[in-house]
Amino acid sequence: MKCSSFPLLFAASVGLLLSIGRLEAQSVPAEKPGIALVKPQAWSKDDQASALEFLSASNHTGYYQFRTARNPAQQVPAAKVVAVIVYPDVPASITSTAERQALEKVIVEFANAQKRFPSAARQLEKAIAPVKADAATFDAGSIKENGAWVARSAYFQKKAAALADFIRPEIASAPRIKDLVLEEDQYYIGLKELAASEPSVQSVIKGVRALYDSRVRKDERDALLAQLKAPGLSFDGAAELIAKLRTLQPAEEATANLFLQSWDASVGKAGDLTKKILGVQAEFEAAMQAAAESPEPPALSQALVESVSAMTAATKQYRSGSPPAMIQVPLTLADSMTAFADNLPVLQKQVAARNLLDAKTILDSLVRQADMVGPNTTAALLGVQGRINAAVAKFLQLRDEAKMMAANDKIEAALKKYEEAYAIIPEKDIAAQMDALKKQ
Repeated sequence: MKCSSFPLLFAASVGLLLSIGRLEAQSVPAEKPGIALVKPQAWSKDDQASALEFLSASNHTGYYQFRTARNPAQQVPAAKVVAVIVYPDVPASITSTAERQALEKVIVEFANAQKRFPSAARQLEKAIAPVKADAATFDAGSIKENGAWVARSAYFQKKAAALADFIRPEIASAPRIKDLVLEEDQYYIGLKELAASEPSVQSVIKGVRALYDSRVRKDERDALLAQLKAPGLSFDGAAELIAKLRTLQPAEEATANLFLQSWDASVGKAGDLTKKILGVQAEFEAAMQAAAESPEPPALSQALVESVSAMTAATKQYRSGSPPAMIQVPLTLADSMTAFADNLPVLQKQVAARNLLDAKTILDSLVRQADMVGPNTTAALLGVQGRINAAVAKFLQLRDEAKMMAANDKIEAALKKYEEAYAIIPEKDIAAQMDALKKQ
């Protein structure tokens, strides 16, 4: 109950009580019990007044009318009434320091009245006893709400929890969390006001702040993850974003945590795979250095074939994990060496069988990738390519000349040209042309 609801005390003295002359202008609260200090005669001294306990009182011109337990309309001349004191109501709720101070004011007023009117001390003490009891219970650490007493901390925690329940949906639903300023939020302000009366509410405030900060971190993590998906992001750029992501407690959220786990695992695997690829490249270049002097297609040792095979398997496994694209691994180099290991044996067979047109197709593809592997590999293939290209060029020249001679009925000369071409590349079409010329 608000302090303004406490009843006033009316009396003849200055300060606490009202003078008789002014009392006539006051309206005594109706249907409120209390006591009136009444003198035997109007000229008697104030300390001769005795207590008249009433159930209700009303003041009229020149007299007071009291309803007592024995008389429903006892009239007393105003000149004989020293004071009218209405008993205080016991408040239904005492939840704040201000309300406790209001109780203290009434207690002090009644204490002063007891000193001034000893004859009424017993009744006044009985009237103020419930108020004193409530004040003592409040001081002992309890809160009164709607007539019920609860532990102070429990009361404030309940109020704080109710305010926090309003704030949490605001935090969860805010489109941009940084647009929600907690210090300006009415519910958060209410929490801080509660905390001024009860320090234990600080734990609720900390919980709300932690939830707010968690949402801020989530928005920042989401923004970083979106940037990490941007096409064309460099490894250095991604590493910078990853460093920021690690500062935002990524373990709070599965998406960010899994991304970092994938990143860390991929970076580790990328390092191992890069080391393996560069090791195979060194082996490859060493083998190609010896092959550079030979006009024949280079052959790979069994050890090198096994190294390339292991590298190829590791590369395939790495790719199957869908690693972030910005993690740098020389996969193109690995693919080139895999292509060499797959196609060099085929090239050797085609050259041995003098299927130089097919060999040239394979060789041209390998030469385009040779620079990726290294200078020794390039040198080894260029020598072979020069020999094969010269042979193919000679073959095509002889074949075209043979066709022209045959078209001009120079059968013997045409047949000779076809035989020379066939000696270079034993192509089925050439053999068929030769058979046809021999039958003419």
